[in-house]
Amino acid sequence: MQKQLKITLILLPVAIVAVVGFYVYSLWASERQRTAETPVESFDVMIRDLRSFHKKRGGFPKDLRELEGVVWEKKENREFSRDGAGLSHRNYHYLYTPISHHQFTLWAIPMGRQREEAATWFLVITPEFQRPWKGPALTPEDIRAIRLQPSANELSVLGLVEQPTVPGRKD
Repeated sequence: MQKQLKITLILLPVAIVAVVGFYVYSLWASERQRTAETPVESFDVMIRDLRSFHKKRGGFPKDLRELEGVVWEKKENREFSRDGAGLSHRNYHYLYTPISHHQFTLWAIPMGRQREEAATWFLVITPEFQRPWKGPALTPEDIRAIRLQPSANELSVLGLVEQPTVPGRKD
């Protein structure tokens, strides 16, 4: 009888530690998954890289693939669209449209399960300024219907509000 009691007193703390350990691990794993699914804006970095390309080559690229080897290191795992105008990165999808050698538009659209927590951005960019619009995450129907160069009225229908114009960097 005393032998069974000793085993119980030894196994009970081990079981409690194991249960608490599994619980803490499950909390950590679910938080890590939630963090991985949350969209992270990085259009400022993309704009910086596109302006760097403009400075080096005298114009903006025809598509985002042209940044590889000039500004970006070549990587096989970049998620470009077929035409090279789209790029997915950290639960955001970026749609790039050159208007001229010195102007382009950029859509930054949150994707994934946590997309409702992030903002949609539309920007018109030149070397001298950027004109941004910000709004809520777009629905899949809205995403299918967006135009690459929308009017101000179309942007307001989508819920995007024009933000203050940002001057370009003088470097």
